[in-house]
Amino acid sequence: MKGRFLMDTHALVFWSMAQHVSEGFIEYFDEQSRQGNVLVSSISFWEVALLARKGRLEIQDVYGWKDELLEHSSIKLIDPTAADMIDSVLLPDHHADLFDRLLIAQALRENARLVTRDQLFARYAVETFWM
Repeated sequence: MKGRFLMDTHALVFWSMAQHVSEGFIEYFDEQSRQGNVLVSSISFWEVALLARKGRLEIQDVYGWKDELLEHSSIKLIDPTAADMIDSVLLPDHHADLFDRLLIAQALRENARLVTRDQLFARYAVETFWM
């Protein structure tokens, strides 16, 4: 399977921590990262920081986690554009999560598959991937 992948925040966390995903998932995305095919939105770090602050994620040092992840992988960090933000608001109202809507808009702009297990993404014109 060729192409680029944009990680949903939970996929990024699971992959980076080797939790809640198969060894095959980890190996596949390790290889995709080495090939430069893995994209991560900067908003995922915002979401992780919020989840850690609320106690929903056990990451004590979000800065350290981010820095280590970026240093030890070949993921490409992408920032949302003004157009992505507007497009996320113009999407049909299938999904209420603003982070997810912005990821959908970014995946569409980047022509990337969204790595997610969120079933609501299938209601949009974005290709998803999970294994």
